[in-house]
Amino acid sequence: FEEEMNGPHFDEVRETADRMLKETLDIVDRCEGKYQSLPVQLIHGDLHYDNVLVDEGKVTALLDFEFAAFDWRAMELAICLSKYAGEEPDAMPYFVDFITGFAKTGKLTKEEAEAVPDLINLRILSNIVYFVGRHQAQEDNISSITTRIQNYEKRVNWVKENSDAIVECIVDEMGL
Repeated sequence: FEEEMNGPHFDEVRETADRMLKETLDIVDRCEGKYQSLPVQLIHGDLHYDNVLVDEGKVTALLDFEFAAFDWRAMELAICLSKYAGEEPDAMPYFVDFITGFAKTGKLTKEEAEAVPDLINLRILSNIVYFVGRHQAQEDNISSITTRIQNYEKRVNWVKENSDAIVECIVDEMGL
């Protein structure tokens, strides 16, 4: 992954690629360190509005369980929120609404709440890893990521700029 990100395929977006590689490696370091003690449980792993069926305002089905895994409990919320990160004109109302609904039955610790911004960005950055891997396996052209990487950077930066507000919303809604 690192070799490909540093390679010539990313020369046209070199500065963005370098920042996203650094961000990915920094988050991986935090995940291997301070986040190892976060609680784990079975999560859906891809729960967002595209994978929820609703009829007359009620959830009737959840779809696409191929990413279900035993993972950090906070990752479920982070994955859900990652879909909204950077939405225009302002993603924060989506975050507040989702967190408010999630908090009705989902509970996290303060440590988990504080990890959520990094976990959101881990999910966003995993798309870069995914498309680089598809290119290396000769399943996709590298343009499938080089054309998207600046959008991913925008989303990552939005989360970083709003991380305090995201954590505060989770803490407030969950009474932590």
